[in-house]
Amino acid sequence: MSKCIKGGVLGAIILFIWSFVSWMVLPWHENSIHTFKDETAISQIIQSNASVSGIYFSPSYKAADANTPPPQGPTVFAAVHLEGAQGSMTMPMVISFLTYLVAAFLVAWMLSKMNGSSYFQRVMFVVVFALAAGVVTDVPYWNWFKFDMNYTLIMMADLLVGWFLAGLVMAKVCKK
Repeated sequence: MSKCIKGGVLGAIILFIWSFVSWMVLPWHENSIHTFKDETAISQIIQSNASVSGIYFSPSYKAADANTPPPQGPTVFAAVHLEGAQGSMTMPMVISFLTYLVAAFLVAWMLSKMNGSSYFQRVMFVVVFALAAGVVTDVPYWNWFKFDMNYTLIMMADLLVGWFLAGLVMAKVCKK
């Protein structure tokens, strides 16, 4: 069990560092996220039309049925936080690390159950785990909410690289 804990902690640290490098050093996320021409106008429209913070999708399909064609025009999927940006990054960073820690503990536990597998097989297990996670999260956003394909592929690549790096260490530490 101590190997699982050590592997989980090391995996979480690697994932956290990779996340920093991926979002703050590499340009790929910046190149996949666009900005509006008039941020002030967009902010005013959101404030006057969103009653609470939450997830919004426009146009709304609540009243639509199978015989009604979808409305024409752009679609928007937005996470709206009416209170504005947070002042400190401390709490989001703590939550991010704890999220990686929980996920890495789960993967470390699964790795510890792999009897008779080689180092390479354990690394590939972690990569396939990451691929499955990306397929069940990022692909539905692309399909249903029309997330950009470039953004979707970058998010999946980010996930795969991070878990591959973590897997290199976790596969060495978490073995039966």
